[in-house]
Amino acid sequence: MDEAAKADPSRLLELRAKIDAIDESVHRLLMQRAAVIDELIRVKGTAKNGAAFRPGREAEMMRRLAERHSGHLPLTAVEHLWREIISTFTALQAPFEVVACGEAVATVETARFYFGFSVPLSLAGSPAAVIGAIEGGRHDRLGVVPLPAASAPDDFPWWDELRTGQIVARLPFFALEGRPAATPCLVVAPPLADPVPPEIGCYAVRFSGEAPRADGDVAVLARAAAEGTTSCLVATPLSEDALRARLSSHLDIRPIGGYAAPLAPAAA
Repeated sequence: MDEAAKADPSRLLELRAKIDAIDESVHRLLMQRAAVIDELIRVKGTAKNGAAFRPGREAEMMRRLAERHSGHLPLTAVEHLWREIISTFTALQAPFEVVACGEAVATVETARFYFGFSVPLSLAGSPAAVIGAIEGGRHDRLGVVPLPAASAPDDFPWWDELRTGQIVARLPFFALEGRPAATPCLVVAPPLADPVPPEIGCYAVRFSGEAPRADGDVAVLARAAAEGTTSCLVATPLSEDALRARLSSHLDIRPIGGYAAPLAPAAA
């Protein structure tokens, strides 16, 4: 006789009833959250021009989630559920869609993990095509572009094509060994209606000749060489003035957004 057959039937019924009660509570809380969103929309109106998308606030929510998490339930499982909730309720305030670079399945998986299945997702054939969709004049699109391997140059400096759009988030947010949806990506968006200064600033930097490698708190996320110059996508917590002083005052340096610093949870 196996362990399940020997278990106390009344105790099993009690535990299953607890699970059902918890499930019902979770569902009711989600409906309450939706009612609060409805009230928010009545008070401030339907969000426009990306106003409902607040990557800085979302990062703080995810940090609090990691701080209170305990037990053997994988943190990434909770992260995925929470991301679905955040994206769905954001779309209730202001419907939006995601355009992901479809060159690699892993990039699409990362986009789906972060934005969930309630938000429409379409594929673009290249990073440049993603940027083209963001720069096309619509304000209800976000783009997901993969970062190349550290040793691999990019074929095209898509970051140079950002004019009104900007980098607003880096994925994945939780830096965990062996996690699902682990392909490094950046999220690009039209101008946000309620932007906050990012923890990590991103810059398009053009060098004469070969670009330098990462240097301490200055990271070169991507690079592309053409006609004797190298265009780099640089990320740093330094201010723009401090970055210019670190590299060179004669370089072409243009701010193109930034993101919240990824978190490596201590108890993963």
